Amino acid sequence: MSALPLHHIEVPAPSGTAPLAIGSFPEIGSYTTAGFAHRHDFYEVLHITGGSGTHVVDFVHYQIKPPVMYFLSPGQVHFWDCETPLQGRVLVFTEDFMLGRASERGVGDEPPCFDVLSENAELRLDAAGDRAVSDLLVPIEQEYHRREAGHTCVSRAYLNILLVTAYRMRAFAPATAEHRSSALARRFVRLAAEHDADEPSVRAYADKLGVTASHLTEVVKQATGRTPGQVIRGALALEAKRMLALTELNAAQVASALGFTDPSYFGRFFKRETGVSPLGFRRVIREKYQNAREMSL
Repeated sequence: MSALPLHHIEVPAPSGTAPLAIGSFPEIGSYTTAGFAHRHDFYEVLHITGGSGTHVVDFVHYQIKPPVMYFLSPGQVHFWDCETPLQGRVLVFTEDFMLGRASERGVGDEPPCFDVLSENAELRLDAAGDRAVSDLLVPIEQEYHRREAGHTCVSRAYLNILLVTAYRMRAFAPATAEHRSSALARRFVRLAAEHDADEPSVRAYADKLGVTASHLTEVVKQATGRTPGQVIRGALALEAKRMLALTELNAAQVASALGFTDPSYFGRFFKRETGVSPLGFRRVIREKYQNAREMSL
């Protein structure tokens, strides 16, 4: 959709390729600390034990203060501004690898673990949390390299434990009824973020999900506190922000890429959702990024 680079898992397994990879930052590849904005089509868990700088995820700036973890879902845009080299482990895995995982189903009536973790991409760790994470990453890395019988099942089990452990560390306090229909709501939110419908309307997404528009509205409102329309508009506004800040497309081209036939209507939509015009947003955000980079030099 946009000119943002899309990174795929390209790390070779000890014997062929695999839907999961783990290693140090240099082992996993240059994209792990890329200084330019890009997105992935896979999940990424980073456990940073050393180094410094800034990590920017969807316009949120995180000062890297080890020990710390970062959780990135497919489609999120991020980049790094590292002052000193990062140390620790990078774990990447595909959607297919974790089919049926606890992170997909959620824990009891709680939302899916990874969704909660990636909403606020950073999780700072105390000494005990740092040890707990290391103790879980070590066996995943051992299974990855040894490739013994059943290694996929074992790695999947350890990854489930890792995500639930991090989820508990986040100390998320769920509402009693908020996530009872989280499976359908999560599918909708994912589709909206991917703009996966012929037209960005509640009815179009409801048809794609095989439910009525009224049922989708009820479920999404219960699970997220927002209407489907608000979710759709928020996803469109976020993607517009990404394209305005991180590509050279003009406002009309961004509007066209997002399915707006009238650039003027796109401008009104964007200002209503963000409080600023598309060009005004581009100017402010680029000045902010430039100032942040100059301060780090």
